[in-house]
Amino acid sequence: MAATTKVQLGAATTVRKWYLDVNTGTTAAPVWTGVFGVNKFQPALKPTMVDTSDFDSGGDMSSTATARAWSVVFGLERKSQASNPSAYDPGQEYLRLLAENIGLLNSVQVRWYEMESGGPRVEAYQGMVAVEWSPDGGAMSATDGVTVTLTGQGKRTIITHPDTVASVPAIYSFTPITGPAAGGTLVTITGSGFAGTTGIKFGTIAAPSYTVVSPNTIVVVTPAVLASTVTVVVTNATGPSTTGGSFTFA
Repeated sequence: MAATTKVQLGAATTVRKWYLDVNTGTTAAPVWTGVFGVNKFQPALKPTMVDTSDFDSGGDMSSTATARAWSVVFGLERKSQASNPSAYDPGQEYLRLLAENIGLLNSVQVRWYEMESGGPRVEAYQGMVAVEWSPDGGAMSATDGVTVTLTGQGKRTIITHPDTVASVPAIYSFTPITGPAAGGTLVTITGSGFAGTTGIKFGTIAAPSYTVVSPNTIVVVTPAVLASTVTVVVTNATGPSTTGGSFTFA
């Protein structure tokens, strides 16, 4: 039998590679909303092992996996949005409110996948979960943290990595949220699907310039718009964003 060929390994990946999204739409028409502020992450898949030993084994034990239980446990920092200090992260809030419910109203679809900068983007999973939300508490000097436990309901599915699937952009937040009607304000937009951006509009007016910093960040210069509040839309080759917020020109 020939020896195996050893592959030279490089740098290790980090736990912070994991991104997690919650489906705030329906299973038929999902709207994937990112959950941000994660400071620890632990997915688990645990089989139920049953003793299947018999007399023919000559005294050697045998076990068989007959079922699986899976879960995702992660920690959150409760931070306000940079563009709206009076509001928390939308993904965090969706999970918190779900945890107040029982039965079907406590069930939601999630997906998690690795997004290490410059690293492999191979693992990606999806499934239905029940949601537990447990504030960590602490001393006067502690920051507000939460431990979220997502317990699997049925099958955990291996999916095609979302980063390889063409999708419209999603806007999570931007800052600042106001600027002069004359334009020229530098706005930082955070979200997903920004790779291959073909244009950005404030209402019906196209932005004069923008820079795609990463698939999750764009810096854009506002156009001149009459005093009003308008919707910000980012478009890529697949189409325009359907999520976002409003920018006020004064």
